[in-house]
Amino acid sequence: MEIMKDVSRTAWESFIRCKRCFYLERKLKIKPIGMPGYPINSRVDALLKTEFDFYRNKQEPHPIFRKYNLNFVPYKIDEQKLKDFRNNFKGVRAKSVKTNFIIYGSIDDIWLNKDTDEVVILDYKATSTKEKINYVTSLKSYHKSYLRQLDFYAYLLKLNKFKVFKTGYWILCNAREESQKTFNSKLNFKIDLLSYNVNTNYIEESLVELEKCYNSEKVPAPNPTCDACRWQKETSKI
Repeated sequence: MEIMKDVSRTAWESFIRCKRCFYLERKLKIKPIGMPGYPINSRVDALLKTEFDFYRNKQEPHPIFRKYNLNFVPYKIDEQKLKDFRNNFKGVRAKSVKTNFIIYGSIDDIWLNKDTDEVVILDYKATSTKEKINYVTSLKSYHKSYLRQLDFYAYLLKLNKFKVFKTGYWILCNAREESQKTFNSKLNFKIDLLSYNVNTNYIEESLVELEKCYNSEKVPAPNPTCDACRWQKETSKI
């Protein structure tokens, strides 16, 4: 059986959501049901990266920082290193403290808090909804994964000896600008900044549990809160 050496943020998130699905996919190589991509979200991400890189090169604050009275600028970093950090197959990499894993994840960007001289972790999100969004208080499971995403990224930066600001952010691009009445070949996005106090205290222990799960010869029990496990249970009755 292949030994697991590297653990991506996606693999870690899979383990957190459902140990059984993680085990089936990562150890037994049984691929889950495929999901469609998010090309519009990816396009928004790419445009935001270019936009923030413009201000990074000038070392000037992006207008969103002024809107929220934040003394931030995009973090000045070697161009190739930033490309690696953003690369899905490279990302920010670090050696886990309590396991033998190399953990990694690709980030959207890093900012600098000029008041504290700390880096700020963030992620871009694109959506279209009338609901008022608050990822921190939301009960939706995929919103909880957004919190863990920032936690994991912040931990990677800490392991790489960065001083990380206690608050992480999401740039939320919501294509529900009410002033837009017709399509006219474009979407108007309302841009907001959401904040969250990152928590990295639990990550190493979760990696220890992940390692135990992967090295076990026993398939974990179905997770009653997992859609895939429930689907398998119901279809097995037929």
